[in-house]
Amino acid sequence: FIGQCLLTFIVKIYGYVLIGSMILGQLPQIFKVLKRRNGSGINVLSTLLMLEASSSTVAYSVWKQFPINTWGENLVFMVENVILVCLLLQYNRRPLSALMFMLLYVVVMLLLLLPLLPTTFLISLHILSMPIFSISRVMQIYTNYRNHGTGQLSAASAFLSMFQSFGRFTSSLLLTMDKIMILTFVQASILNIVLTAQIVYYRRKEKKGK
Repeated sequence: FIGQCLLTFIVKIYGYVLIGSMILGQLPQIFKVLKRRNGSGINVLSTLLMLEASSSTVAYSVWKQFPINTWGENLVFMVENVILVCLLLQYNRRPLSALMFMLLYVVVMLLLLLPLLPTTFLISLHILSMPIFSISRVMQIYTNYRNHGTGQLSAASAFLSMFQSFGRFTSSLLLTMDKIMILTFVQASILNIVLTAQIVYYRRKEKKGK
């Protein structure tokens, strides 16, 4: 009993550590895009799909009243992805699209969080977050493969995402026992490992070519 309580306590603390580390998650990526004023190599549709996955996870977790230490990093990830999408649209010379996206996104999130939509829709949306996240990562992985490089993708953000998805799988397994949440983070871990490996491979290849 004491061992179980200690394990639960450690996992909860780890959950808050993940939330804290998530604040840094996409910041290297955002700063890199801002510094270069360029989003080349970053798939906009892939980023939008990741935003949908994190947004539906937040809405689902709020509805289910899960402890925030089991999903809080998705809230941070959601905000950071909104900023990243706006930057990518802005630097692709589509400022009006960035504004329209922000307005539409706020309306959709209000509908999900209040909630003004049927709970069955919310559950379905969260279930779809698994294949949607997978598709988003596969799209970025394919973009890297096609371009023979990773462009403005941040290695720091990729490493943090890999660490966070694996940690979140562990905490969800022990604290929520929710199959949807667990499967979501399992596939996230696998794809984040592949994406990180790509960044390492192409960066080393670029250095050798110089």
